[in-house]
Amino acid sequence: MKQIKCFLLIAMLMAATTVSAQYTQDNPNVEYMFKVEVGYLHNVGNYGSPENKAVPNKPNLKEVGYRFNSYEEAMGINIINGVNISQDFFLGGGVGYSFCAPMRPAHFDKSSHMAQVFVDMDFRPVGDIWAPMVGARIGGSFLMNPNNYGNTISPYAEVYAGINWFYDHALQQMNRNYHSLFAEVGVVLEQQTVFIPIRVGWRW
Repeated sequence: MKQIKCFLLIAMLMAATTVSAQYTQDNPNVEYMFKVEVGYLHNVGNYGSPENKAVPNKPNLKEVGYRFNSYEEAMGINIINGVNISQDFFLGGGVGYSFCAPMRPAHFDKSSHMAQVFVDMDFRPVGDIWAPMVGARIGGSFLMNPNNYGNTISPYAEVYAGINWFYDHALQQMNRNYHSLFAEVGVVLEQQTVFIPIRVGWRW
């Protein structure tokens, strides 16, 4: 619970910093930018060993590592704050939260909780109302509920591609990058598990 409270505090501070920056910037070549996205993470495989060794002091249990079972899916949210450079390139830092549970069949009482901290970068040419996007993220993932051997931290890596829709045409003509909606799909590697994320988001 303490980890969740800390995560929410960091997210609120990031959002507050971004809102303040939006009203003070005056250089369109280097813009502060805020992104929020939600989505579904489909579990496609594990690369960890399903059974390694006996758990210390618990000889009747086996250490199963911190990978997820193949029937555990996830729903997640990311909040990202950063700088847009020359309209096309974004670089920032983000935090994420994922709720994981067996979905086939659904058993929400057996849920897991993950937090992510990462560096996010994407390339997004803005020559039209519709614009393609490619990006990558790298950081760390923290599993907040214990399994046989406790909470775990693992590397977090993601590559993704998507498309942006600049729905505010007036702002686009002013060479500003705010107010776009986007959809993306990618590959995530964390906690000895590979996920396929499918997300939608808002960029401001």
